[in-house]
Amino acid sequence: MREAWALVRASAITASSYRLRLLMSIGGLLLSAVPLFFVTNALQDTMATHINAEADQYFGFVLVGTIALSFVMTAVGSLPNQLGGGITTGTLEALLSTRARLPAIFAGMIGFEVIWTAIRNFFLLVLGALLGAHVAWSQMLPAALIVLLLVLSMLPFGIVAAAMVLAFRTSGPLTQGVMFVSAALGGVYYPVAVIPSWIQSIAYLVPLSYGSEALRRVLLRGESLLDVGYEITVLLVGTVVLLAISSALFMVAFRYAKRAGTLTQY
Repeated sequence: MREAWALVRASAITASSYRLRLLMSIGGLLLSAVPLFFVTNALQDTMATHINAEADQYFGFVLVGTIALSFVMTAVGSLPNQLGGGITTGTLEALLSTRARLPAIFAGMIGFEVIWTAIRNFFLLVLGALLGAHVAWSQMLPAALIVLLLVLSMLPFGIVAAAMVLAFRTSGPLTQGVMFVSAALGGVYYPVAVIPSWIQSIAYLVPLSYGSEALRRVLLRGESLLDVGYEITVLLVGTVVLLAISSALFMVAFRYAKRAGTLTQY
């Protein structure tokens, strides 16, 4: 745990040296909420009957969906990006020469990105509330637990992408494909129920479809974790299965890179 926290702290120190970029990151995210507010308000009457199981306002529906999607992007993209950067700069070789275990190194690599995404989205949620979104602030802790579970459920895709980077120096279209499917079928901009029946079966295989619904019901409707127990159970089972598969694939790639002598080649 100390090793992971040390890497998170190092990333935070590096990021803080680019203060303007951090401010622009938050500013750009906040500015995006304003046009979102006007567009969703214009569609409120059209979408009201479709979203009533998860939210009263279409603005809040899309706002929370956007927040959930940003965590998915972080979970899927951070590890392969960090691993690729470590290979290019040679820092991966230095990390692997320490006594830190791979899980601790991975946690340290993506820890800051997850924390920074959480900070940015908190500001976005505050702005959304100022614009009129009905947020159940008392449910922030249950909402945070759902977000953590959502990140863990999507992390296996990032691990597989990192394995591909380790073995082949590229993740190919995997990360972009996962993000596209999550955005299109994960209930970000519209509920899964309105998706054509012939593709709904695929949508129900997307972890984000369960995570976004649970997050909305807790954060916008004030429901408890027990009320979204089904969605949480599906995410938990999916997380365990996918983590086991992705970890096995990563170890195969890791051993391949060691045999090929390309583990620290840059």
